[in-house]
Amino acid sequence: MRRPIKYQLIRLSIAAAGDYPINAEADKTYGKITGIQFTTTDEAALKDAVFKKFDIDSNDIFPEGFEVKLIKSGEDLKPNERWEDLDERADGSTIAGMFTDAGNAAAYPYNARIYLRLANPTE
Repeated sequence: MRRPIKYQLIRLSIAAAGDYPINAEADKTYGKITGIQFTTTDEAALKDAVFKKFDIDSNDIFPEGFEVKLIKSGEDLKPNERWEDLDERADGSTIAGMFTDAGNAAAYPYNARIYLRLANPTE
């Protein structure tokens, strides 16, 4: 039996300031992307870090210049409260974008992760 919710992970390894492409495909066995959040191993890196683009299924989710720190949440929140809500098609949708590191990390390299919450609302 399929789980009602799945968390899909998109990993980025940030070696230096600059642009990092985001290319993934949503799990084909889930119908909806219901949430997103961003984590990093270097909090200082979030200063001025932006998405130049972030699309799901060719829908513009975050505009150019969107500050990534706005979808980052702290450990002081309950896990289910850490999500920026979305209502986008999963079902193999293309996730495409560009993450831009502004050069403020305390140390390079560091890891960044984009988590997608997937669901099948009819189940």
